[in-house]
Amino acid sequence: MQPTRRLVLGSLLAAGVSPAFAQSWPARPIKLIVPFGPGSATDVLARTISEPLSRALKQPIVLEHKAGANTAIATNLVAKAAPDGYTLGLLTNSGLVANPGGMMDNLPYDVAKEIALIGQVAAVNYVLVVNPSVPGKTLREVVDYVKANPGKLSYGSGNTGGISYGGHFVKANGLNIAHVPYKSVPPALVDLVAGHVQLMFPDTGSTMAMVQAGKVRPIAVPTAKRHPLLPDAPTFAESGFPTPPDFSGWWMMTAPAGTPNDIQDRVSAELAPILKQPDVIATLLRAGIIVAPSTRDEAARYQREQLVLWTKMIAETGLKIQ
Repeated sequence: MQPTRRLVLGSLLAAGVSPAFAQSWPARPIKLIVPFGPGSATDVLARTISEPLSRALKQPIVLEHKAGANTAIATNLVAKAAPDGYTLGLLTNSGLVANPGGMMDNLPYDVAKEIALIGQVAAVNYVLVVNPSVPGKTLREVVDYVKANPGKLSYGSGNTGGISYGGHFVKANGLNIAHVPYKSVPPALVDLVAGHVQLMFPDTGSTMAMVQAGKVRPIAVPTAKRHPLLPDAPTFAESGFPTPPDFSGWWMMTAPAGTPNDIQDRVSAELAPILKQPDVIATLLRAGIIVAPSTRDEAARYQREQLVLWTKMIAETGLKIQ
């Protein structure tokens, strides 16, 4: 055997990859597990990046929506899948830091041991919206209205950010209002429009169409700055309220732990230019999503930092998913 070939073979074997496998991947369609339902911001992001990624890898990428249990169902599917490169997950802060940070008990997966973080992809912010029947048009008026109707109103949530911002809003203002959790944001927004719930903190990406159609009314954004797609919605601080802790959402491309490094590196390398394409950036921004690419090492470091932050937040607020 030639020295160069022996060196290459030894490197592949050391990485746990057979030369034939490394050269042949991907040889069949790849499944991308999506932790929220069709129509959600996560679905928009998955569809936007999966098409160019499919072309780059020269194999179809099949989206598999697995909503529920605050993304624990989808996250566990990724964790328990075969580490062969044919299952990827577009997972969120819900499953990667909020649940492990204490929002859910008895998790069936261990992020540190079972999930490989290929890279961060994008991020999203939130907004407080109300059904138009709610008379308040400012944050103060909405808070006063809820206080004047104790036990008569409810707020919906469809993801971790919505649960967290909603829970903090209720506790911080001493509100008597019921929480109605949904598996994802779209059905929660449908019930908000129908008046079955009156308030909600959805992500901006899932909400813009209904805001533009006048079906829901934006009140304020719980972030330090106004959102570029909602320039008329003031911040909490501008409305005379403290800025809530940062419960903003984000997505990472992931794989089962043990997925060969060369496959993870290939996915990361193909994603990087996709997230720089002007049409991809513009499409996602229209949906309220901001691209936020990272390397594998950066993703791992960010997840660890976020886990510390979310663990502290959850302990202080007592937020739990039953």
